[in-house]
Amino acid sequence: MSQPRKQAGFSAIIAVVLIVVLALLGAYAATTVGVQSLSTTLSQGSMQGWFAARSGIDLAASTVSGAGDCSSVPAAPIALSGGGLDNFTITTLACSEASVQEGPDTYNVYQISSTASRGGSAGDIGFVSRTIQVSVTDAP
Repeated sequence: MSQPRKQAGFSAIIAVVLIVVLALLGAYAATTVGVQSLSTTLSQGSMQGWFAARSGIDLAASTVSGAGDCSSVPAAPIALSGGGLDNFTITTLACSEASVQEGPDTYNVYQISSTASRGGSAGDIGFVSRTIQVSVTDAP
């Protein structure tokens, strides 16, 4: 009579454990790649938002310097296109002015604020919003 084998099926258990460990490792790698891709996309959108808001600042500053007052700054919203700014909108473009006197010189200081956004509303996965504020003067 032959002796019964005591280790029958042991390699099947090792194979199942190995498959589970490799599946978990693959799921972790896929999640990490997905998060890194989303992070890169949002970072790019953030920079595009900054440039979109900056274009609003440039528009208001050139308008103010030409007209000499804030009343000529265009009203928002202003849709942007081209140059990587597609789908961005300048949602707020505000200007306030103050007259400053230093000795015999009097000049104006303009506070300009521009907000640009893309992608619906806060909480949406592709939503980006940037606000920039600058001071501009007509001092000699």
